[in-house]
Amino acid sequence: MAIHYTLRGTRQEQSIEQEGTLTPEQLVGVNLKQDTALINVAIRSLRTQGIEAQWQECILEDTETNQTRTYTVYKKRWMDRSAK
Repeated sequence: MAIHYTLRGTRQEQSIEQEGTLTPEQLVGVNLKQDTALINVAIRSLRTQGIEAQWQECILEDTETNQTRTYTVYKKRWMDRSAK
């Protein structure tokens, strides 16, 4: 199972967008049903590449089920915009 992510935010007052895929190796020990944990893994992955930003939006896509979820930061917390 792999999770594709797109993170959007700002860095030094410039818009930034980063995409990537979380591999099964990166997801060892991560609760896959907790999307905020997946977002944190994606952010950590970017930090290890030297990419820091104020992330404001994240899109997660499960490559197996093609399910997409969109999150935004609200009051310093990731909130699910996909929920109805």
